[in-house]
Amino acid sequence: MDVLLAEMAKAVSIFGLAWFSFWPAIPAGLALGLHPLAVILITSSSYISGILLFVLPSQSVRQWAMNRFGKNLDNATSDDRFIMRLWNRYGVIGFGLIAPMTTGAQIGTIIGIALNIPRRKLILWMSIGVIMWAVGLTLLAVAGVSLVSST
Repeated sequence: MDVLLAEMAKAVSIFGLAWFSFWPAIPAGLALGLHPLAVILITSSSYISGILLFVLPSQSVRQWAMNRFGKNLDNATSDDRFIMRLWNRYGVIGFGLIAPMTTGAQIGTIIGIALNIPRRKLILWMSIGVIMWAVGLTLLAVAGVSLVSST
């Protein structure tokens, strides 16, 4: 029973960390001794829950985002211009694949809603993006650990 509680505590901790910051959650999960597949599933589900939290009430979120950011898209900062160039060049697919590593789930979803990306496409492509990044980063971390431990 104690082992189960310890594993649940690890999973909940990594879920919470990934919800706020995706990058450190993967190495933290591996450092806590979670199986790499569990790390991928936990971090991906955490990120996707952040997307859903903002997409489901999207009309009110869209109104807030447009009031807050819509007028400033022409006077965007360099980071915002990067997102706008990405959006103009690659559309929802490019946005969904890069947002997990640049803006995070919540901010990326708000930007996607402000860009008027259809909800299903936003959920789909951001989810694909996060799963892709979670698998890639987990594999890199596992390979790095095995490389260091073999020397």
